[in-house]
Amino acid sequence: MRTLTNQRALDFLKLYHIPTMDYTPILGAHLIRNFPCVFKVDSPKILHKAEHKVVHVVHHKDHAESKFHALRKKGNVISQRHVDGHEFVIQVFRPPRGKMLILLGIGGIPTDVHEHFSVRPCPVALGSARKMIDELRASEYITTFSGKKTKVSSLEKTIVALSKLALKENVKAIEIDPFILNHKFGGVADAKIVA
Repeated sequence: MRTLTNQRALDFLKLYHIPTMDYTPILGAHLIRNFPCVFKVDSPKILHKAEHKVVHVVHHKDHAESKFHALRKKGNVISQRHVDGHEFVIQVFRPPRGKMLILLGIGGIPTDVHEHFSVRPCPVALGSARKMIDELRASEYITTFSGKKTKVSSLEKTIVALSKLALKENVKAIEIDPFILNHKFGGVADAKIVA
């Protein structure tokens, strides 16, 4: 069993035309020029970054220095541009018995507690992907961000592409957390793929 994380996972998703946000390795905080940005730890031992508190939005030079040194103790530091938007969790997995499934949930909400998610067997057609989004209790909220229409089509196409990828590549599981959506952008910020 092999697990792809960070840039390797994003590069794999790109092969299926899934929009992603690239990482940049950070050798020193003084090299950062564009703020805000996101600092993360790149370590094979840390698969769930939020749980280990190794993801930080950095707003200025002094903030970058302090966060870089704190995170560097836990592994290599990578940087990603910061994008405001709605966050989603997308998971592809195979239960002990049955077909491969794809799950869509609202990011930042424990989906198993609030049952705030939609599930379909793979593969998923575009119409079914739209219904998955509509089934979320926040579907009206999802379609706008800062008063402008979001690029919901990016989320729909990603759901379809992931469902096909999982079957074609025979992966064990895929976890995207988060998929970020706003009026200009819709794409994967972080991913884990278990082959």
